[in-house]
Amino acid sequence: MELNLIAEFKAHPRHAQAVSFAPDGNELVTTGMDALAKVWSVPEFDLLRTFTGHDKSVNSAAISPDGTLVLTGSTDRTAIVWDWASGEEVVRLSGHRNTIAASSFDPSGETGVTASYDGRIGFWSKGSDSLDVIVSHPRNVTCVSFTPSGDELATSGIGNIVKIWDVESRKVIREIEVPGQAATGCLFKSDGQLLCTTYEGELVLLGSDDYETVSSGQMQGAGPNSVATVRGTELLFCSVAGGVRVLDGKTFEVVAQDETGIKGMYGVASSPDGSKVAAVSADGRLRVWTLED
Repeated sequence: MELNLIAEFKAHPRHAQAVSFAPDGNELVTTGMDALAKVWSVPEFDLLRTFTGHDKSVNSAAISPDGTLVLTGSTDRTAIVWDWASGEEVVRLSGHRNTIAASSFDPSGETGVTASYDGRIGFWSKGSDSLDVIVSHPRNVTCVSFTPSGDELATSGIGNIVKIWDVESRKVIREIEVPGQAATGCLFKSDGQLLCTTYEGELVLLGSDDYETVSSGQMQGAGPNSVATVRGTELLFCSVAGGVRVLDGKTFEVVAQDETGIKGMYGVASSPDGSKVAAVSADGRLRVWTLED
């Protein structure tokens, strides 16, 4: 299996923070410390439009499953819901007291969630003009992920506890202890299994019914900065210090990698059909690869 680089260019003048593909795979969005989110065509990578409205770094961009909305989170402590096609602001959401690090939509697109360094998560209901902000963790919350059904939500951050929420009641229903100092990531795969990653490089896969450990592994060096699934549950795409890696989704064996030499590799994403993977980095660049057997 090989990663073949098909595009590399300066998407933002400073750090680029996050990347997401649109549901149809024909566009993707990048965010950066320039306070902008930018939409690019795929595979031409022409700049199509720019979302302008945040005052500080834009750290996340979640696109709704129907491709009509995008939810961004910023260091300016606000989240903005945008119209994807026009780039117009739909609603600006406040309530967090610190940097918003992550955002996500549930599978229905009716609920959006934000995660912040203030230890809180915020729930947004489509059509609402406010966030329901709830204390989640003692310190920074850096990752949120919905189950495929949308009934439950995982949150993680500084500290080794991953919390599982009932979305309807907005209550914690389970706390899971993972190895190390920080659960840097949590990601529900399409089969309902939950992947947890740690600062120290531990990867733990938990069962979809009982959240018991199914498998675990150790990455060489520090843990991944970001993880995305590729081709359903088959593969994992990780950004790490110095490059990107593709892992077997069950054994965590490295099956492909590209050592870019850039220490700050941040957000990663897979196209819906699994044919392309993208990553953004501290040098402001977007890199896109095709994944070939």
